[in-house]
Amino acid sequence: MAGSGSKACWFGLGVLLGAAAGGALGRSARAGPGQREPRRSDAPLLPADVTSDQVLTDAATDVLEYRGFVIHVFCHALGMGRFRALCDIWEAGAVVLEGGAPPTTHATPDEARAAAIAWAQQWVQRNG
Repeated sequence: MAGSGSKACWFGLGVLLGAAAGGALGRSARAGPGQREPRRSDAPLLPADVTSDQVLTDAATDVLEYRGFVIHVFCHALGMGRFRALCDIWEAGAVVLEGGAPPTTHATPDEARAAAIAWAQQWVQRNG
């Protein structure tokens, strides 16, 4: 067949190769989940027993006033035993710093909040 110059032979060869490739793809698509590679997700791993302290929220976990500035602290769970807190700092009803935070993670939400509050207070002392 390879030596033949007939267009029909080449067409037949293409059909056979297409059918073989399609069958192979069909078998791989029907393979069970245990036979495929697991999907990897970039989403953080959260504990199975998520508590209110570990839930990602849009509401500030702490709001305090310091030297005329209002500090809003948001605590986020990044994964098992990893928490980070961010701060928005307001002055006279306007945001002067949004999403500021120390560059570390902490083992508990309380440690993360305390570090973020201390960081925000230092920011106010330097910039206020």
